[in-house]
Amino acid sequence: MDFSIQFDTPVAPERGVVIGFGVFDGVHPGHRLIMHNVCEMAESVNAVPAAVTFVPHPRQILSGADSPGLLISVDERLKQLRAAGAESVGIISFTPDFAALTGDEFLNGLLKDPGFTLKGICVGEDWRFGKGGRGEAQLLAEFCRKHDLLFRAVKRLTLNGINISSSAIRELAAQGEIAKAAQLLGRDLELSGTVVQGFRIAGKELAAPTANLKLDHGLMLPDGVYAGAVTIEEGSFAAVLNIGIAPTYSVNERRVEVHLLNFSGSLYGKKLTVRVLGYLRPEKKFPSPAALKEQIVRDIARASEIYENMSNTGG
Repeated sequence: MDFSIQFDTPVAPERGVVIGFGVFDGVHPGHRLIMHNVCEMAESVNAVPAAVTFVPHPRQILSGADSPGLLISVDERLKQLRAAGAESVGIISFTPDFAALTGDEFLNGLLKDPGFTLKGICVGEDWRFGKGGRGEAQLLAEFCRKHDLLFRAVKRLTLNGINISSSAIRELAAQGEIAKAAQLLGRDLELSGTVVQGFRIAGKELAAPTANLKLDHGLMLPDGVYAGAVTIEEGSFAAVLNIGIAPTYSVNERRVEVHLLNFSGSLYGKKLTVRVLGYLRPEKKFPSPAALKEQIVRDIARASEIYENMSNTGG
């Protein structure tokens, strides 16, 4: 079976390309280190530094329901890879047929692709490829020696004794370790989605209208109330993010709601990305809407303080 890499910027065959391979979800510091090496290698042979990622996430095909929530959207992944130094970013469609390719079939397919001339490969040292993940760095090294290609396997980065990986970031976020997850990612966690119709409770009774988000990417964090930030065309706004079932109103439907501070206007149908700046408190059932309203005032004050502190420190 043949496969192809769809590059967003054409790569001149006469110049050649050095490719960093990976899923690159989140484009965390380990991924950026790979791209740093790709750029060094490409410069040494006057080639194009490029990144190639896989869509959908391989686990979505290989494990079905066990597929992970993405840290960032595919579009944001491509943007971040370009910011990390890639002059061109390619996508391979990860299908069942592609997953069935052996490591040798995958590598030989790279050499036969008429869209580019391969000059080198760079991966993380524990990257696996080919059917059953049997391809590893040693096979890549031998392949590159045989075909006179550059090759580097980049060691995994650690932070405070933790291996930096997308899965580690997901696990920390799922445990509510927002600050630790953000440290590994190298920036704030994000949730993105489209604003859809909600129950219109918060605006009427609580004087804190919320945007009800239907998530399209980002991790579902543990239920609770978080400080956040949202940037839209009208500007950047501090926000309070609530994840949960609104127990005071017995809604019992898990929702993601965002209240933008000092904002008025309609957000229905808009795409919102919320930077998660910190955890405020657990979600709880209040004895009355009035008691919840008093707590929301405190939540807003705390979220505003966190947002201002982050803005003043360049966060």
